[in-house]
Amino acid sequence: MVETELPDRRKTIIEAALKTFVAYGFKRTTMADIADAAGISRPALYLLFKNKNDIFRAGFIDLVEDILGRMKTILDGDGFLPDRVADAVVAGLVTPFREIHDTPHGAELFDAKQELAEDLGDQWFEEMERLIAEALERARLGGELTLPPGATSSEIARVLVFSLEGIKHRTHIGSETEAPIRLLIGTVIGPMMTAR
Repeated sequence: MVETELPDRRKTIIEAALKTFVAYGFKRTTMADIADAAGISRPALYLLFKNKNDIFRAGFIDLVEDILGRMKTILDGDGFLPDRVADAVVAGLVTPFREIHDTPHGAELFDAKQELAEDLGDQWFEEMERLIAEALERARLGGELTLPPGATSSEIARVLVFSLEGIKHRTHIGSETEAPIRLLIGTVIGPMMTAR
């Protein structure tokens, strides 16, 4: 196998596995199912991944990288900062959770995430916090935002992300989650804005 084919093969396997997990559920999916969906042999699959847990984690990493990329694009864009932060959080939290939840095996996939990738979920929220902190700091340096005395952009981002985690756990991910998220962000960041 040519070395440049390896990342493409991994990507093909991960995409096929995620579709299979969504279609059959994590527990019912076998390595043979994944190999068939990816169009490769089981021995070839085992050369790249030791088991379906390994594939699930790799898929989760790819998913989070994609989500964080979308969030960064929104946060780096133009427009009123509280709106950008809210749009980024909806894109980075509400939309992916809703999309997974709405699949036939969404609850099982969330359970698998808790069991197999809880550490990666924690990193997801840490990266989301970092992206928000960077957006706040850029706005502060650009004179668009004034932080409360003694507060830093990182601390404000941390408070927001802790609060977002609470909203996520207390509401059903969906349309009823988006309104409290937008209210929270507008209430926290809005009063700090110096210019519209």
